[in-house]
Amino acid sequence: MSINNDDITPSKDNEIREPMYGMSINENPKERNPNSSNKLLGVFYGIGMNVNTIIGSGIVTTPGIIWNLVKSPIVVLLLWFVGGIVSMAGSLSYVELGVIHKISGGETKYLQTAYPQPRIMMSYLFSFMHIFAIRPGIISAVLQSAAQYFWYTLKEHQYDDGIDINTNGWKLPFTPFWYVKLLAIAFLLIITAYHMFNTRWAIYINQTLAVIKLITYSIIAIAGIYRLFADWPTSRTNWQNSLNGNSDITAYSASILLITFSYDGWNSLNYSLDEFRKPEKKLIFSNSISVGIVILVYLLINIAFISVVPAEAILDNDKSSYETIAVVFFYKLFGQSPVTVRIFTALVVLSVIGTAATGIWSLFGVHLLSYSLEVIRYRNKGNLKKEKNDKELNEKSDRSSKIEYEVSLFFVGIFILAGLFILIFSFMVHVECPNYNPNCSLREKRIEQMSPMLISYGFLIIALLFYLFYYCLDTLKRQREAKIIRIADK
Repeated sequence: MSINNDDITPSKDNEIREPMYGMSINENPKERNPNSSNKLLGVFYGIGMNVNTIIGSGIVTTPGIIWNLVKSPIVVLLLWFVGGIVSMAGSLSYVELGVIHKISGGETKYLQTAYPQPRIMMSYLFSFMHIFAIRPGIISAVLQSAAQYFWYTLKEHQYDDGIDINTNGWKLPFTPFWYVKLLAIAFLLIITAYHMFNTRWAIYINQTLAVIKLITYSIIAIAGIYRLFADWPTSRTNWQNSLNGNSDITAYSASILLITFSYDGWNSLNYSLDEFRKPEKKLIFSNSISVGIVILVYLLINIAFISVVPAEAILDNDKSSYETIAVVFFYKLFGQSPVTVRIFTALVVLSVIGTAATGIWSLFGVHLLSYSLEVIRYRNKGNLKKEKNDKELNEKSDRSSKIEYEVSLFFVGIFILAGLFILIFSFMVHVECPNYNPNCSLREKRIEQMSPMLISYGFLIIALLFYLFYYCLDTLKRQREAKIIRIADK
């Protein structure tokens, strides 16, 4: 890893700026660890890591929901393609950021550099939200899907059979609804445990889960395409007819948000750039190829689901069959062999767990950078030898400031517009009451749908309060130390 100005913490109050992770300015990383070159990532490993992170529970839970919302299979494919283009635009934009800042940490580092004032507040808020809200929320949703499929693998029926899904979860009996929640928690504990105990084994396990995932989803895509052409008179029914019902703008906005969730992870390589071999040359290939592969896989899997799963299963709003669409898919393909269906649902469980595992792994980069910023700031405190080092660092900054990759403004524009869309339409949720429940309140259901977002804003307020507390505390300490220095000088 070459050291440049982006690997340096900002100089302040005559402090020496030093490289992150305790490496001296002129230190060769190979001298520090002779075997470090064996740990650097190349293009193919980067592609595999990105694909493993992106392809997760979304592709086996959201296709049925989106099909139920927008009704038209052609529109479903179009929305998935648009979501892929947005993800590609974001991925290419992050290539430029990764080339400029050749250091792990992702957005934490970028926000620290772009908004150093007031006192890296933006970087702190993002790190807090990412560690305590964003990534845990995504991992929880992924493991909930894994638990649903695991329940079917064990019991051969969906966990909500006999349950009115419009009932508030807190009012449901403990079994089986809360059993599924406990299964998700158990998966989380297992994944966390093997990441804590042995890093090498964690890498092996995650790579194995990635292989299982690719094999499982390849089988789904190939089997679905084969069924489409082998049984064309039956398969074409779903393609020629839209589902009954109407769709409004909230249905489309909800669908796009779900698709965005399914493509989450396209920026995962930016969290581990320290281990990447020549990111200025390799990152563009890893990001673009991996996202392109995911777009193709997602389109093929949606074609497979639409070709095999009957429309009646998607229209049944009183069940969550459209949330576990892969179960219906396997049942239609291998209905005469329940054991085969269980085997494939178990493979889906392992695939989804693999996605959660990579999510936990990516948290390490943000944790490490957030911790390192504090360690280095206190380690450098009070050091007055600055002139020679600052001059040397400025020279290095000038040499390394040349941008070796610049993303097209077209992709940047797409990425920005997508962000604005998410910001606006997150407040527009699709709610409807079943005809058999006259006591259903649209207002209550809307609040239930918006509760994750409201919780996120609550975490943001907490993060801001913590920042203000530490900012004021640090300011008081600096004032007290300055007063002591003035007294000592007198």
